[in-house]
Amino acid sequence: MKRNNFTRYYRVYKNSTKVIEVSTNDLRPLKIYATPTKRWAGPLLDVLCSIPSYYSLPPDNEMYYGYTCKAKAMEMAKAGAMKYIERKIKDIEKGIGQLKQYPLDRNADFNISLLDANVRRLKSKISGT
Repeated sequence: MKRNNFTRYYRVYKNSTKVIEVSTNDLRPLKIYATPTKRWAGPLLDVLCSIPSYYSLPPDNEMYYGYTCKAKAMEMAKAGAMKYIERKIKDIEKGIGQLKQYPLDRNADFNISLLDANVRRLKSKISGT
């Protein structure tokens, strides 16, 4: 098996655990193919054709970090995933607190105007029976 001496770096997308190996000096011809969503696509074609005349940040789900060492990339992928999980747990805890506070803020509505007996009484007034 022939080994190629390409310079590689390892890409880890934000909130992902996948480590992607990227060759930076692979000068072989691009393999281009057609897809249903794009007219032409290929592993490096998207990168080469997406160079704008100005710089703007990509969307948050397309952000990534590059590492020269695969072991470091794997460590950082794990650390990034753990941060994401912790952030989601905090969001859930905040949501649970909001759910618990909701009925307390609307105590009068739940205990007076929205009682089943009051709702049935209003329905009977509207229907005239």
